[in-house]
Amino acid sequence: MMWRKIRFNKKSSKKLGWTPEWFGLSEFDADLIDEVLIFQKNHDLKQDGMVGINTFRRLQLYRELNIFEDENKILINGKKRSIGWHKVKLDLISSNCYRSVRAPRKPHVIVTHFDVCTSAESCKRVLEKRGISTHFIIDNDGTIVQLVDTNHIAWHAKSANKYAIGIDISSAYYTRYLNTYTKKGFEPRPIITDSVVHGRSLDAHLGYYPEQIQAYKVLVRYLCKAYNIPLDYPKDANGKLSTTVNKDAAKNKFRGIVNHYNLTRNKIDTVGLKIDEIVESIKTLEREN
Repeated sequence: MMWRKIRFNKKSSKKLGWTPEWFGLSEFDADLIDEVLIFQKNHDLKQDGMVGINTFRRLQLYRELNIFEDENKILINGKKRSIGWHKVKLDLISSNCYRSVRAPRKPHVIVTHFDVCTSAESCKRVLEKRGISTHFIIDNDGTIVQLVDTNHIAWHAKSANKYAIGIDISSAYYTRYLNTYTKKGFEPRPIITDSVVHGRSLDAHLGYYPEQIQAYKVLVRYLCKAYNIPLDYPKDANGKLSTTVNKDAAKNKFRGIVNHYNLTRNKIDTVGLKIDEIVESIKTLEREN
């Protein structure tokens, strides 16, 4: 089936006059089909991954109007990839904050953090000052800000860095910062009162905006597909989301999505983030599509 779509796009390109470069790519391959599917989904077109006349006309119109731009993409090994999210920003961090890698990297775990900052911008400043990094920060409005190409090793989780992709969700955590968000024009930030981590209950703390959760879900879904990372999370003896250190995760043997606290007892992030519900939601989307 895949080769038929590739052959169709090659013939369509010759007949209609478009090229893979229109989608930020250079080859007629599976990646191109994925880009076409994303464009079709965003523009209410039949989603088949093939550039037929209707898809071509819509694409041509947006190019003529300079609306279809090389934006809202993330970097994977030097190539820009659309992830199907409308707010993505490249704001690469200083190169002395991560380790550059030439050969294609194969991360097998996504480590989730909160930044204890009030915005992605302030988080980046703190990271640069400390000489560390993360791959992505999800800002208060759901904008996915990429600091490091996913092929490089960001410094966010010590021994797991080599095998991990880091995602920070911007949150100041402490409730004393609640008014900071409303003063900046945001809705009141959710407050979580029942968090438990490493066997102890925590004081009330700030939660996550719905826009951040949705952006996180889109990003995780894409990264898991791109790197063949299983849609899985650490579980306790009852099969529920683990709220403490997971032995396999701590030894870099776990494949899936984890909270930082699953790696070490010295961390509590991302407490209150229901990775289990997010993963199950992604699985439902995968089944439906």
